[in-house]
Amino acid sequence: MARNAYLTLHHGTWWFQIRVPQSHQAALGQQRIRVNLQTDDVALARPFALRLASEWLLRFASAPGLPGLPSTSLAIALPSRELASAITTPARNLGAVQLPVEVKAAPASHALCADMLALFRYWRGLNTERAPSSVKEFESTARKFKAVIAKAPHELVRTDITQFRDHLLQVGDARATVTKKLSFVNAMLQSAYDAGYLPANVARGMKVPRPKVETVKRMAFSVESLTRIFTSKVYNDGFRPQGGGGEALAWVPMLALVTGARLEELCQLRLADVLHDQALGWYLRIDDGEGQRVKTTSSRRLVPLHLDIVDSGFVRYVQGLQAAGHEWVFPVLEPDNDGRRGGNFGKVFARLLRSPTGCGVDDRRLVFHSFRHTFKTMCRASGISEEVHDALSGHVGHTVGRDYGSVPLGRLFDAVRSIKVPIGLPKVA
Repeated sequence: MARNAYLTLHHGTWWFQIRVPQSHQAALGQQRIRVNLQTDDVALARPFALRLASEWLLRFASAPGLPGLPSTSLAIALPSRELASAITTPARNLGAVQLPVEVKAAPASHALCADMLALFRYWRGLNTERAPSSVKEFESTARKFKAVIAKAPHELVRTDITQFRDHLLQVGDARATVTKKLSFVNAMLQSAYDAGYLPANVARGMKVPRPKVETVKRMAFSVESLTRIFTSKVYNDGFRPQGGGGEALAWVPMLALVTGARLEELCQLRLADVLHDQALGWYLRIDDGEGQRVKTTSSRRLVPLHLDIVDSGFVRYVQGLQAAGHEWVFPVLEPDNDGRRGGNFGKVFARLLRSPTGCGVDDRRLVFHSFRHTFKTMCRASGISEEVHDALSGHVGHTVGRDYGSVPLGRLFDAVRSIKVPIGLPKVA
């Protein structure tokens, strides 16, 4: 049987596709409709594609507002030969267009046809490895979307996503937060679109307008702020509050300053991740494993330890834990409800940073993540190339060539040795 313009073969499965007229692209949010027909048999796929094409062409030829989606867009049931035969039988004439008989769409009780929460549950089933905190954010966004836009996923058009975005901005959500929530909606719709349950992902590419004045972002610590932190009662008086993870409160900020590592990357270190090279020195291995997560693929890396933190006693601290038979670098840290070893620590550090009796740093742009900004600033001040300090901090490169190979460990050690820490790090007994 000959193929037709509405069929395309992708990874062994037939897909329906049709180009969206320019006048309708804004409403649908894309230039092409694609639906997985869930069959590798072109004899079954061809009549099903013709059925979808006839309905879409009628919609495109009608009012500019796209009055509803095709009845088969709720979900594509796996076609059978009986169905293929049925849908090639003409039923009625609408002007010059011959419409086939009505094809029974997937039942309205289908898991993806109910609402955004049902779509969230489908997405969750496909993403079982996502962190509990991320899952909670997705679910919260799905609930908010359902409350604002009372439509089933297959009924959505581009302007519904715009309405949701504008609602979030009007109730005072930060633009970065709105962007994040839109990315959640996009991911959930995309999962159903990829599976062939939706004819389009109308959230794809939705942008949040930039403010007239850019929002002030996180900053690097000044020398004054660093001095306040590293001469605080944590280092002078041995202050170790409950929830701070014991010695973690002393070592994690110091490690963050001289490695640029993220909070969770440091809090989840095992003793086996503190390594020594006879020719080069001590370094950290940041990777994922049982009880460990990394943010991106580029986050897996090796980071040499600056001599200043070795002199402060960190290696001696690690060797003491090894002798005592511990597994974790910070064994007293208690994971939070989402399983993050740095969750409770981050709250304790934030209180300490702002407290007048702690560090007294009241600038809200200065947070724990500012250590990471400070490390990047120190790298640039030391003349380290962007390629190398991205490798140290686990940032993604901006060119294709950066995806090939890796920076040799010896070069990373040379770079870290060149970094001048702006303050003297305290000795920790």
